[in-house]
Amino acid sequence: MSVFTSILQKTSSLKNLLVLFVCSHLVLLLMMLFIFPSINAQIGTKAFDLQTFGYSASVAASIVDSLNAETTQLYLFPQLLFLDLLYPILLALLQSSLLFRVMNTNSKLGFVVLLIPFLAMASDYIENILIILMILKAVELSEAFVFVSSSFTLLKGLLTSVAWIAILIGFLRLGVLRIYRK
Repeated sequence: MSVFTSILQKTSSLKNLLVLFVCSHLVLLLMMLFIFPSINAQIGTKAFDLQTFGYSASVAASIVDSLNAETTQLYLFPQLLFLDLLYPILLALLQSSLLFRVMNTNSKLGFVVLLIPFLAMASDYIENILIILMILKAVELSEAFVFVSSSFTLLKGLLTSVAWIAILIGFLRLGVLRIYRK
């Protein structure tokens, strides 16, 4: 058994799933109730991370230009350099552990599906690095740079959604199998 599946076997117990759920959602709650409302109020729109359908270079420039020193610092820490480091790994472990619990992981496809939450996590981390570069004004906000940054925002959302849908399908499949067996 690989190290990856060994970890998922441990984290997929009901107790560990509950711990992962509570921890990941407490971090999300902190971000959504305290951090993002402050950032969004300052910039007059949603923060980069919350732009579900991506953003253009003009939107990116508007966000960066609207950030004052205090909000930039808040966006950097605790948001990007603490909370948004914790949340993606906690969510990836939760989703992958749930998938491990509800699907056949012996196939190549099953193994690939287990990786989807970690691909979302990697996309989130890359997105964070690109956002940091933008809000620190360390890069020119060219169309190409913003396109790449926005693409990682979209990819993060897409992969996270695919993982939740796979989890839902897995639970539905298990439910149908239980009903069928009775």
